[in-house]
Amino acid sequence: MEFSSRSSTSSTTGAPLLSVRSAGEIVPVLCPDGFEVGGGPRVVEVVADRWAGKSTVLDGLSAALAGRGWTVAAGAASPARSRAPFGVFVEALEELVEHLDPDRLGGRGRDHAAQLAALFPALSPDAPRDTSVDTYRICRAMRALLEMLAADGPLLLALDDVHWMDADSLELLGQLLEQPVAGPVVIAVAHRGRPGDRVLNGLLARCASRGGCLRVRPAPLTEQEAIALLPDDLSRVHCETLLVESGGSPGLLRAFATLRQVPGLTGAWTPPLPADLLADVLRDFRALSAEGWQVVRAAAVLHEPYAADDLKEIAHVDDAALWRALDELIHEELLRPDELPWQLRFANPLLRVAAYQSAGRGWLLGAHAQAARILARPGYPSAHMARHLERGAALRDESGARVLWDAAARLLWQDPSQSVSWIRAALASRAGGDLEPRDRLLFGKALALAGRLTESLATLGPFGQGGVEAGLRVERVRWRAHAHRLLGHTDRAQDELESLLAELEPGEEGLRDVVRHALIELALHGRRPVPPPPGGSEPGMPQGATGALRGRLLAQLAVAACRGGEQERAEQRALTARQLLDAAPDGEVAEQLEGLYWLATAEAALGRPSAACGHYERGLRIAETRRLIDHVPLFAMALSALQLHTGDGAGAARHAACAETVAAATESEHLRERALRLRRETASGAGVAVLPGQRQPADAAAVALEGLSRRESEVALLVSGGRTNQQIARVLELSHKTVETYLGRIFQKLQVQSRAEVAAMVGRSDRLGVAAGS
Repeated sequence: MEFSSRSSTSSTTGAPLLSVRSAGEIVPVLCPDGFEVGGGPRVVEVVADRWAGKSTVLDGLSAALAGRGWTVAAGAASPARSRAPFGVFVEALEELVEHLDPDRLGGRGRDHAAQLAALFPALSPDAPRDTSVDTYRICRAMRALLEMLAADGPLLLALDDVHWMDADSLELLGQLLEQPVAGPVVIAVAHRGRPGDRVLNGLLARCASRGGCLRVRPAPLTEQEAIALLPDDLSRVHCETLLVESGGSPGLLRAFATLRQVPGLTGAWTPPLPADLLADVLRDFRALSAEGWQVVRAAAVLHEPYAADDLKEIAHVDDAALWRALDELIHEELLRPDELPWQLRFANPLLRVAAYQSAGRGWLLGAHAQAARILARPGYPSAHMARHLERGAALRDESGARVLWDAAARLLWQDPSQSVSWIRAALASRAGGDLEPRDRLLFGKALALAGRLTESLATLGPFGQGGVEAGLRVERVRWRAHAHRLLGHTDRAQDELESLLAELEPGEEGLRDVVRHALIELALHGRRPVPPPPGGSEPGMPQGATGALRGRLLAQLAVAACRGGEQERAEQRALTARQLLDAAPDGEVAEQLEGLYWLATAEAALGRPSAACGHYERGLRIAETRRLIDHVPLFAMALSALQLHTGDGAGAARHAACAETVAAATESEHLRERALRLRRETASGAGVAVLPGQRQPADAAAVALEGLSRRESEVALLVSGGRTNQQIARVLELSHKTVETYLGRIFQKLQVQSRAEVAAMVGRSDRLGVAAGS
């Protein structure tokens, strides 16, 4: 919401109006000059969910009116003051009554002053405090006080969080709404509009029906405003995820920005809240009874959504106490019903983290142990039980360890860091001995995906002599090569893959194809010559390959064809790879994530930067939401280079910073240095936009090509691939005439007279061709 001092005119008083911008509309609120009773709304109601900006609206309104000479009295209700009579009014008015003249309180001034003295110590500092109050008389005294204050000029009474106000404050507010003060007094109240606050909602609804109440809502954040609240090293797709999950709430978005994620969005891993954020969130719990605290902490232990019976077992309460607590928690909007009415979940993820973090360590050990016993029943997923086995004090035996291993395997491609944590817990439960090759492979893969590359290499050491099936040996070396490459040890990766290829038996052709594909991928990443296929035939597709795996291998071969100048073959393979990968769900694509990288790289080389950007972004989103840390820098750097090439400097800088931040968590100095170089390029704004794996221009032809626009560069690239004008028009979705226009501009800028000369310059400079790699 924005506030403007620009004046307009009231149709009833002719006085200027304050304008409040709410959800894009300017709304007249009240008359600051020449106030007349009945001249406009006497109450401003600000209603919105928690952390949506209600207080910001009240602060803005208060500042705007204070700047125009109004007296502003502001207070906020809270659970801590809910037992203090007239607490929110006392907080708002106490500074204004310090020098009160009782004679100005009307005909019963002395009596009014005596009533007010029971609430305001400043009026009678030496008198003993009387905890009993006469609500009727104090309401009359408060009305007289407001009329006296308004006699000196317009008064704004701004009351925040009135859903927490005490019963006496609610009685006074009701009287002021039913019979407005005779003077220029406007009351602004902010509350959540909770269904359970029937008295408050009814009072405001009756006031609105008479035309005396103006309801405003904080406008949702625009995308630009939201991005400004987030760190500049979060990717755009990450920012979009936080914005969607926050629902446009500024408070939630700021909290997510502090945590750099949405708690609990992936896996079971939950980051602790910083002390200041924890204290802020726990304000919403202060009204809870002891039973309410017990049940809400039990809810934080369980996996959402949860049934009431499970809450009862964890909280150790009887039925009556459980129902009382649930009434309380639902009224306070801490818990809400899920799609099925008998299941519950927290109103937002911060509340769950705060409830969990507020519990004692010993209580949590017992609660997780109890939850593990509940989930040992048939029908519960192993991943749910594993969370409790990891944190609780139960089932520390071989059966529990096997549950943890199983859950780690199931969650590998959803949250490898959680898989690593569960495997460590399982190892702590074992009696000792060497790990089975399959378990070691799982552990090594999880470590690599989580960015713990050095430990992954150590875990994936030799499996020992004999008895290990060839498929496991191939997988071990493939993942070691992956870790070596990310650490910058490309030669070691190649040596291990080639040694493995020599060890395989002649009859193991399927496994040989897997290794050959790994060597091709390594060559593309390292900008090395692609190994010539033995016998002139390319490696085949593995038997039973998923659509995503086939798409990955075809995209890989499409990039190899681009580098070899085989445009038609590259087009065909890229088209099939795109069809396969676009049709595959994220869960399947995650296991073959580099397929999106190679597809996007091929599309960039074939002159389709928009399609390439879309596939890089999808890969980055999957990598970030599933916490595949090892893949994030790959996609972030590729996207940054592409955006730099297409003129999106802000996007390029953001993704270069993202790559550098995440690379620092992978133990790879090689990745971090590459990201740092790219970030410096984007920050300087100078030099040439370099696509993924492309070399910097080094000759006069490259310098000339720098002068082409993005679209002219795309046309020049396609010309160099031997495309006709009609083919270029189809690829870029342009008219034939538009292509001719672009070609004429290219000839003029490059000072050439033929398409052959354009192709020669592009090929010589390598300015636009993508030597795909890392």
